[in-house]
Amino acid sequence: MTVIWVAALVRALISGTVVVLASVLAEILGPVWGALIVSLPVSAGPAYVFMALEHETDFVAGAALNGFAANAATGLFLTVYTLRAAGRGLVAVLGPATLAWLVAALAISTLSWTPLTALLLNVLVYGAGIISTRIAVRTTLVRSPLVARPRPLDLLVRAAAVALFVTLLLAVSSALGPARTGIIAAFPVTLTSTFVILHRRLGGAAMARLASIAIRGVFGFGLTLLTLHLTVRSLGAAYALSTALLVSLIYSAGFLALQPRPNAKETSVVTR
Repeated sequence: MTVIWVAALVRALISGTVVVLASVLAEILGPVWGALIVSLPVSAGPAYVFMALEHETDFVAGAALNGFAANAATGLFLTVYTLRAAGRGLVAVLGPATLAWLVAALAISTLSWTPLTALLLNVLVYGAGIISTRIAVRTTLVRSPLVARPRPLDLLVRAAAVALFVTLLLAVSSALGPARTGIIAAFPVTLTSTFVILHRRLGGAAMARLASIAIRGVFGFGLTLLTLHLTVRSLGAAYALSTALLVSLIYSAGFLALQPRPNAKETSVVTR
């Protein structure tokens, strides 16, 4: 029993630390870097690592495939958030976005997926999201000398939320099975915790821009899960996870390279 609790504590600490580091960089470096960093697999990544340690490769492959399909629900979440963010409070924005994720995830969980059908779903959802939020991406923010700095309490909340999420997910994964585990693991806990903390501090316009850029970044997370699904049986968990991480980093580097350079009037993330 002691070993079980120690293992759970280690998982929680690692997951929480990863998210805190990523979110601090997101706030300091600005909306493009912020969107890129929070769209990396900083919460689902540790969950899949520990999942691979506790389950066979078939379980991990099934969870990754259904997680890839459920990644489309995150695209819908970000699209709804972006379209509603400007001029509205946190509850009025995050509530409908979370509801959209839940409805989409429930629908996805009732279907059987193949790599091709899951890829088509993601392309459709993210393509529509990119087109419908393109105005928010081009929004220019007014420069401010104050850049949003994370407070210790904010960091503690984020770390605790992700640590609890990963711990609970792994605790119930055997009972849920690979399909439901993959879908739940796809819940955007890092994005949600970041939006909760930053929306009131930065305002809807800044958050709409960050979320709209994140749509492009989170599509790459789906490709990471697809890579894991396709390689885990043949390569084994360690090599498959490394390959999936490499795909994520390559996509992120390409995503960053293609971003337009900010003009002189543009800022990173500003406070109010």
